[in-house]
Amino acid sequence: MQIMKKVVLGLILLVLFGSCNKTTEIYNLKEFCNYTVDCYKNDNKSNAIKLQITKNEVTATFSSMKLPAELKKQRLAALEKQDKEGYFDTENLEKKYLSIRSREDDDFWENCTIKDYEYLKTDKWYGYEMAEPIVILQYGDYTANFKIGELIKTQKGWKIIRGPFWK
Repeated sequence: MQIMKKVVLGLILLVLFGSCNKTTEIYNLKEFCNYTVDCYKNDNKSNAIKLQITKNEVTATFSSMKLPAELKKQRLAALEKQDKEGYFDTENLEKKYLSIRSREDDDFWENCTIKDYEYLKTDKWYGYEMAEPIVILQYGDYTANFKIGELIKTQKGWKIIRGPFWK
């Protein structure tokens, strides 16, 4: 009986720790929207922040795009400026997360459901898929438009360039 308890406890711990390391490499846009909402519903700040594109991912994406040389130069200069201004700093990303999440109270986040989606279509930009989806959240009679952000599909799945926002 003791061995069975240890095996069950081990399996439970394995499941718990395995779910903590869920990858954020999501290639389906609707699944990415659902996962983003789940991060906010469950107050999972660290995983929500991992959905943001990193400076290295932006650099790799720009490098692989067939951008005209002058546009690539401008984009890389803008990237460096963003980096110097702290755009990619964890502290700033945490502040943005808290700003979005604190607009609604915990009761809203615990009980809201996804009512609908808007703008799930994607556009191509120099060979990369981009999107600006909105998830309509419902809490009782109240609905809120949660724009997941300006997204790009990278080699590591969908990433948030800018966002999320309330619309």
